[in-house]
Amino acid sequence: MRNLVPTLVMVLTVALAASCVPKEEKPAETKTEPAAPAGPPPEPARAALAIKPEAAYTIVGAASGKCLQLVGAGDGDTARTEIATCNGSKAQQFKFQSVPGNYWAIVNVLSSKCVDVSAFDQADDARVQQYQCNGGANQHWIVADATGGNYRLVARHSGKVMDVAGGATADNTLVSQFTWKSGPNQQFKVVMVPGSDVPAPVAKAGAGGAEGKDAKLAKGKKAKAAASAAAKP
Repeated sequence: MRNLVPTLVMVLTVALAASCVPKEEKPAETKTEPAAPAGPPPEPARAALAIKPEAAYTIVGAASGKCLQLVGAGDGDTARTEIATCNGSKAQQFKFQSVPGNYWAIVNVLSSKCVDVSAFDQADDARVQQYQCNGGANQHWIVADATGGNYRLVARHSGKVMDVAGGATADNTLVSQFTWKSGPNQQFKVVMVPGSDVPAPVAKAGAGGAEGKDAKLAKGKKAKAAASAAAKP
């Protein structure tokens, strides 16, 4: 029993000493606010290019000398854009319609649909296609200067440019959007189709064609009837 007393005293002393040691406090957790989604970079200055809204234009790759068109000359939604040898077809012609803010909607003459970045995608290599015109920012383009009299076509929603995939120059190479790198595959000429800004002449009655022939025949019949009536006693 005498041997237990010192042992119990020692245990109590150790326990009391342990209870006096201050406990380390955990550092307060700091909450990190989620980063705001990155918006498009600052917009480039607009090119001093006089675009006539009534005219049709071809969009010609600076690297390839080939024209932007819709794959297979398709007129359906989501038809991809590509380059191909220029052939003067309406599938390779576009009208630039002014949008407030000095943007342009680029409308294919064959389909009457807008050049569009799929689903507002902001990533490199996002597909450039045509889609029913709907006023979305992914259908608005900035015409900005590039080099050597060429232009870059910049998507409003992403700040990225039309880009011929891989810098290729072969027919049927697809066009996507990509970060501006100043490459020749990201530069285009905007060329007005000759005569497309001149209104079509309106045919006048009697000037020719079926309507003109009918008018002349009717006039001749009336003259004969009048002469016949005058000859009768």
